[in-house]
Amino acid sequence: MKKNLIILFGGKSSEHDISIITARQVAEAINGEFNVFPIFCNHENNWEYVEDINDLEKTKRVFLSVGERYLYIKNKLNMLKKFIFVDCAILCFHGMNGEDGSVQGLLELCNIPYTSSGILQSAITMDKVFMKKTFENFNFNVVSYDYFLKSDYEKNKEEILKRIVHKLGLPIIVKPSNLGSSIGINKAKCLTELENAIEVALNFDNKILVERCLENFKEINCAAIGYLEDVVISSLEEPVNWKEFLTFSDKYENHSKKMKKRIYPADVSEEIKDKIQVLTKEIFEKFELSGVVRIDYILKDNEVFVNEINSIPGSLGFYLFEREGLSFSDVINKLIEIAIQKNTDKNKLEFTFSSSVLKNFGGSKNG
Repeated sequence: MKKNLIILFGGKSSEHDISIITARQVAEAINGEFNVFPIFCNHENNWEYVEDINDLEKTKRVFLSVGERYLYIKNKLNMLKKFIFVDCAILCFHGMNGEDGSVQGLLELCNIPYTSSGILQSAITMDKVFMKKTFENFNFNVVSYDYFLKSDYEKNKEEILKRIVHKLGLPIIVKPSNLGSSIGINKAKCLTELENAIEVALNFDNKILVERCLENFKEINCAAIGYLEDVVISSLEEPVNWKEFLTFSDKYENHSKKMKKRIYPADVSEEIKDKIQVLTKEIFEKFELSGVVRIDYILKDNEVFVNEINSIPGSLGFYLFEREGLSFSDVINKLIEIAIQKNTDKNKLEFTFSSSVLKNFGGSKNG
């Protein structure tokens, strides 16, 4: 009997459109042994079933019920009825409200297997500041950084600006802490540009990360797919830089088909290649990640800095496993297998504990 897969995509996120592209790529790559149900999450966070993933206008509202592995729809009497049993959810969300652990938490409550890292890992890797702190805790090399909250900036703007410049110097890269696809990111070469960059970033997040801006570096990406000790590490790629960092337009809008978007495999020495692949496996294991992730690095004068973890990479990072002999369909099948195994392992655990606490509780007055 065919398993029922739901593809979750869209979402209330600035990366909404990129998520749609990933979902369409995934739908094309899934082989015929599964029943596929695309579930589009619109900007209002309503979940809609679409028969044709390329036509998001014809939709049917669907619902989840905590504790059940079914999708529900409403009948003519406006009452919920079971639509399908969900064997696995393929997560194609990017950014907040999907990649950040929120949807993972909902699916956990429904006991639905899903193809990404868990709640904690998703939340940490979404928040760039907490991710940097965790990198440091595990003794991974990161570029010097600082951060601040919007509320503090509004009260102590001059003090924070002075601290940042003193600690990091200029130029500086300014980033919203909880965002991806280079949205809201700017480079500041002087104090005025720094203030302007911060104002832009504050439109997207209440926490801002600032980093020392390196010059003449390479960006290197490496992916990993697996669960527990069974991990496959990808070859390396080098995104082609037109600026100090790749903007949203660089990544998704301004390329002609003839333009070279990346160097694959990356043009690095065997020593650097081995080092980054070992680092990728170490990070995957220490963060207790699962499914597929892409880890981005910065290479400066043969020094490797860990930049960030993408827990649901665009296109699910399938293109990085070409030299490992994994097709996009292979990657999806492996993700489904991992998701179901993780769910099976979780369900073997005991979550209840019988005690006499309630029986012996005499009320607050007797406490």
